[in-house]
Amino acid sequence: MCFMKLVSRPILTYSIVPCIVALLLLGFAPWTLAAAETSTVTDQKEQHGFGRFVSFKNGTLTLRGNHGILVWHNLTDKTKVVHWDHAAGEYKPSGTAEGLSKVEADAYVMVTQGKALIRVGARKERVTGTFISFKNDRLMIMGKDLPDAFTKRYGSNLHFNKFPEGLPVFESIDGGGFKLVGAAEKVLATVKEGTIVTIYGEGDDNNTRIELGVQKTK
Repeated sequence: MCFMKLVSRPILTYSIVPCIVALLLLGFAPWTLAAAETSTVTDQKEQHGFGRFVSFKNGTLTLRGNHGILVWHNLTDKTKVVHWDHAAGEYKPSGTAEGLSKVEADAYVMVTQGKALIRVGARKERVTGTFISFKNDRLMIMGKDLPDAFTKRYGSNLHFNKFPEGLPVFESIDGGGFKLVGAAEKVLATVKEGTIVTIYGEGDDNNTRIELGVQKTK
């Protein structure tokens, strides 16, 4: 997977980039902090979309998106399903829509190609930098260890759009273990400039965790 638009959210693979992966709009975390439930339900029809798996029943796929519930109706055996293989580092065929009933709750799922292709799972990724600002729900950091080809074209300042409500933030004090300190929308407003920030994600628009500081290795 390669980088999409810089104005979105950045993400780098754990292996420090065999490929320059896109600035992601990463999204909902499976262990978010009591995020407010939403009653918004959107029929995606044949539109692209992604989120966390809720259910698949009678041909209807339901995902929890960043800002509401997304549904796709009338999925059939013509719908191709692929699963991310972490060991191989690629998606592999796993059957048709019938198998979606066996997908684990909160698994990342993406629907594409007019609902003809569904991807389950994604590469686990992260990006690290130093805190610059958090204004109007937008985070800006100066990225660290970015590929030269990337910085020459886009620079080092990375912008993140609004995070989903309840995204968990963990902090390491004086190099100690990371401890949960709250939700991104509240915690990031209090972070000091220059603080090391690491954002973890899994797939497009799917942030899973933010860490502040650096834990000392033993």
